[in-house]
Order: sequence, then C-alpha cells, then structure tokens
Amino acid sequence: MRKEDLIPVIARHDPILADAVSRMVDYIQDRWAAPYPSKEQTEAVNAYLRSIHADGGGTMSETDIAHRRIATQKITINAIRVLDHDQLDRLQDVLNHIAADREYYMPERRQGMGR
Repeated sequence: MRKEDLIPVIARHDPILADAVSRMVDYIQDRWAAPYPSKEQTEAVNAYLRSIHADGGGTMSETDIAHRRIATQKITINAIRVLDHDQLDRLQDVLNHIAADREYYMPERRQGMGR
C-alpha cells in the first residue's frame, strides 16, 4: 500500500494520528534523512500524544515516558502497510526517543548576521 492511499483511511477515524503517521513515514522513507526528525515531524507526534492524553501532564516521570512509548506504537502499527521491517524498527526507535524527549528534533540552522 502507498502512503497516499493509507493516510486518507486513517484520517477518516483520527486526523491527528494520520498527520503523525504521514510525517513520520516521510521522515523514515527519506533517502537522505537527517539523524533526527524535523521540529514539525516531532510536533505532529507530540500533538497526537496530547490528543490521547499521553502528554505526561507537564512532567516526564518513568511512568509518563512508558505511557508515551506505548502510545507511539499506534503510529508504528498504522505505518505497517507502508514501511518494511527495518524501516518500522527505525521508526519505533525514533518514536521512543520522542516519547522520552518532547524536543527530539533537528535544531534549525540559523544564519545570523556576523559582525
């Protein structure tokens, strides 16, 4: 199945989950992907976690992180039809990092004016 076919199916039931799946599939399938997802990709995952009340309530205890990791598995499960085994492993690894660190993304490069 292609991502273009899968995302509308997911979006009918949960548009926030569909956005997270779409952005993370794009990240994983990018041949030249950075070692970290973009801020937008990480924020899509965090938005999904907030939508299902797996945001940790502002704290990040071990229990909160475990709850977030379990919740991210739904993103991986929904991506099964699009990604191969190695890509799914990589996806869940990245999602585990996001579960433990809400700001797990590639910092934006800023071009400042030199003086």
